[in-house]
Amino acid sequence: AMSSTANNQSKSFGSFHSENVEDMIKSSDWKAPPLPFSISDLEEKISSEAEFGRDFLSKNFLLDSEWTFVNHGAFGAPLHVAYELAERWRRHAELQPLRFIDRLLFPHIVQVIKQFSAFLGCEPTDLVLVPNATTALNAVIKSIDLQPGDSIYFLDCTYASVKKMIRSICEERGAIAIEQALPIPTAGWAAIVDLVTETLPATGCRLAVFDHVTSNEGLVLPVGDLARVCR
Repeated sequence: AMSSTANNQSKSFGSFHSENVEDMIKSSDWKAPPLPFSISDLEEKISSEAEFGRDFLSKNFLLDSEWTFVNHGAFGAPLHVAYELAERWRRHAELQPLRFIDRLLFPHIVQVIKQFSAFLGCEPTDLVLVPNATTALNAVIKSIDLQPGDSIYFLDCTYASVKKMIRSICEERGAIAIEQALPIPTAGWAAIVDLVTETLPATGCRLAVFDHVTSNEGLVLPVGDLARVCR
């Protein structure tokens, strides 16, 4: 795994030959590494204007045109440009796997964290990348110091696996899982906010869980307003 172009000046991070991730994230003058391949052709395909319909579908997704894909809450489908970019990263990694994992991967992950945190409006040190939303929620729910009699509040349109997590941790720690029915169809965002305001426990509620976009219904919840109610 040696090359005449190997960088012998790399710093060590544990068993990896790259700089310390925490130092890179905290540094204000850290410079991101260049991409190892060109993406100019992909950038040309990205549009800020979404023209919904079959034309948009055929241009931006790999879905079979013989099917009308409506199962939005299950699996797939990524944008074509995102799929192609991910494939380029996989191909690049396979050219020299040891070099990629040992020396190159962490700085690029730091770049993603810095860019994404700027988009979200949070500190990069407060952002953690996880495999999926279920993993993230599992970590958050289990980190809550639930005591007997405490409660976790959620709507009945919450994702099924998240409901199972909530019920499991509540049963384990003697807490109460409060599932609130949300009438479907709804009367609008104001009605959802009013419902939560009226039914959210005034005391003892340690956590409230809301799906930004519900899986089965495809309903966009007013999470900003709901967060303000909880606070």
